[in-house]
Amino acid sequence: MKKRIVSILFLIISLHLSAQDVINTGKLLQGGLEDGVKLVDAYITPINKAIVYGLSDVTYTKIKKDAKHRLLLGVKLAYVSIPGEDLVFDVNQIGLKNFVPKDPAQHLAPTVFGDSLKVVTLVSKDKDLLGRPLIEFDTPGGGQSSALPLPYLSATYRLKYTNINFNFIPYVQVPKSDLMAGMMGITVQQDLAMFVKALKDSNFGVSLQAGGSYLHAGADLHVEPNGITSPISVTGHTTGPYDNQKIVINYSSIHFGAYLDYTIKDKFTVFAGSGYNTGTSSIKVEGTYPIYSSDPTGTGSVQGDDINNPLDLEDSFSRLKFDIGARADFKRFYVQLNYNIATYGGLGLNLGYKML
Repeated sequence: MKKRIVSILFLIISLHLSAQDVINTGKLLQGGLEDGVKLVDAYITPINKAIVYGLSDVTYTKIKKDAKHRLLLGVKLAYVSIPGEDLVFDVNQIGLKNFVPKDPAQHLAPTVFGDSLKVVTLVSKDKDLLGRPLIEFDTPGGGQSSALPLPYLSATYRLKYTNINFNFIPYVQVPKSDLMAGMMGITVQQDLAMFVKALKDSNFGVSLQAGGSYLHAGADLHVEPNGITSPISVTGHTTGPYDNQKIVINYSSIHFGAYLDYTIKDKFTVFAGSGYNTGTSSIKVEGTYPIYSSDPTGTGSVQGDDINNPLDLEDSFSRLKFDIGARADFKRFYVQLNYNIATYGGLGLNLGYKML
């Protein structure tokens, strides 16, 4: 099945999400729940990590002790780099119980970011009386991308020594897919000049920050009883209806950090910091789905059954990160660039307008 990366425009920045690829993970369950859950987990884990980490990749906000403009509106972009080893997964290394690659030499399957065409054909270990595998199906292709650009809108309110930053994505539909997605988050950054007298009139700044984000997505699914092939007739009950299928995705991300910055002539700021990021992903596949397995009677046949709510998968991730960057402030506009040195690190961009 041919896959593609879809895009959504926020202002003038494109967000590339493997939306349709994530939606199609429901078809990985058709070969049986036990192995299907393992395949889904291996396929989508990279995008789960990229979103959990990307939500905390552009968190620094410059604190001005004598700020004239207290309300700032902007657009942020986290360009999350996907490690090369996470573009594929080895189907022989994820503990599949009932399936093996049809071609033993072809065992590296693409993840959601991997190649769109280099799929792996899996066949069941159980065979019919003629020695033919009872079930055969292909893993899905990926979106052919080594990075995830994640843009969102931003509003920052400045107090004398404290910045309160709100991030959000309106709940919208991703074009060319059924996926709906939205995000909200908050970060508080506190300048220690409030407590350390020596920092009040210094060009150096030391600040602490903490925050969290939550992203929700969902879509209707369309999994019909045609996702596998078998050399024999399938028995059982796959009668549907299948119009109640949906996928529900939730991400949460929490971060803590400390930053050191230096301001040059009140116009340019360089900064560096480190922090800790942790988060969770939750994927639920709800509704009724046709699921196939070898007939438990051992007669060399395939049995299909309708299964309700076949997947409830949760993962947690954490990392340490190091951040360096620079910012230029003009009368009404500002631009900020940063680079995250971490697992699933990458570039960050913050463009904004000083309102009040």
